[in-house]
Amino acid sequence: MTTLPDSLSSALPTRERRSPGLKLEDGRWMAAAKSGLYVFGAEASSNESEKSKGDATPQLFPWYDVARARWEAEGELFALEWVDPARAALAGRSQGDPDEFMRQVSEYVNRSIVMFAQADTDAGTTITAWVRRGPDGLFSILTADGPLDAAAQRQADALEASVRDAVGLD
Repeated sequence: MTTLPDSLSSALPTRERRSPGLKLEDGRWMAAAKSGLYVFGAEASSNESEKSKGDATPQLFPWYDVARARWEAEGELFALEWVDPARAALAGRSQGDPDEFMRQVSEYVNRSIVMFAQADTDAGTTITAWVRRGPDGLFSILTADGPLDAAAQRQADALEASVRDAVGLD
């Protein structure tokens, strides 16, 4: 299992410091923790030996914001896609053994997904309705990877209503 350097793990809550990590070739580090995905910028991990303990501050992304993650062994490429299709993927060539990190990411993302459904509009836009689990309970998210005309918006609203109804959300 790849673990974060001490200079970075000390910035995490004590209970999360042993979370599996993944280093990207550009210097960014990620930790898959119960509370979310911690991402340290490349500047946080540069000159690790010179950094004082607790000096780095990671960004924390809740698991319900993550649609999926994948690792391609052949090219050692990591990519994480967000629920919001307009948000750029978090991607890069990885370093180290990603097995435990990817297992944890998969577990946490899957735990946050209650239900989802997809449909394509006549214009070819893919709409996705999600019911996700967050700290305050269940909620729905509706996304589209392109424009929606009035008919497609009705289709999207109906898709969201159907997934909400399927899990008992009003």
